[in-house]
Amino acid sequence: MTLLSVEGLHAHYGKSHVLRGVSFDLAPAEMIALLGRNGSGRSTTMKAIMGMVPVTGGSIRLLDANLAGQPPHRINRAGIAYVPEERLPFDLLTVEENLIAGLSAARTGQLAWTIEEMYDYFPRLCERRSTKAGSLSGGEQQMLTLCRSLLGQPRVILIDEPTEGLAPQIVEHMVDVICDINRRGVAVVLVEQKMTIAKRICARSLVMGHGAIAFDGPTEALVDDASIRRQWLEVA
Repeated sequence: MTLLSVEGLHAHYGKSHVLRGVSFDLAPAEMIALLGRNGSGRSTTMKAIMGMVPVTGGSIRLLDANLAGQPPHRINRAGIAYVPEERLPFDLLTVEENLIAGLSAARTGQLAWTIEEMYDYFPRLCERRSTKAGSLSGGEQQMLTLCRSLLGQPRVILIDEPTEGLAPQIVEHMVDVICDINRRGVAVVLVEQKMTIAKRICARSLVMGHGAIAFDGPTEALVDDASIRRQWLEVA
């Protein structure tokens, strides 16, 4: 069964053709890594799926619904959540107000995520529940944005560079939380720079280059293929 299907996706920034026929499928409760050099199209793919970059060709299907061309709020309501690299909490709201703003009712057949579970994942957020989000550290803002997105009860969560700029101990905890989210049935597309993380937690990886998918297969096969890594991942 396919949960999310991206087929022949094209997108432009003005006259610049940035996505060139991106295609991949995501199964229910699957977690995949989306790898590639800076500028390869990874973040643009996430934003195009989320309706934040206009799609100029192709389809984005969540189960039976074609979401290409829909505004972000409708895509979110359909069951896709997005955690941007920029984090973007509501700065003037407190931690708890941010979480309440993200809270939606559970979907039929799904367990509901709760604010209490978010505090269990990240006790630091509970300690700072009355603090304005704009006063949080970068790591705390990353935690908050992930939790706010999860409280929308998504079927799929797109997470862009969740470990970028975080201290090593926070990276380990963030990875553990993402794995637990996936174990509980949420499908994950993870944009990640660190090949070591992809190898640890994603059985399947996609590699992007020049706005297209250059590799789609088992992460172990990617680890073993030095030519693919040299061509599309390693920086000279």
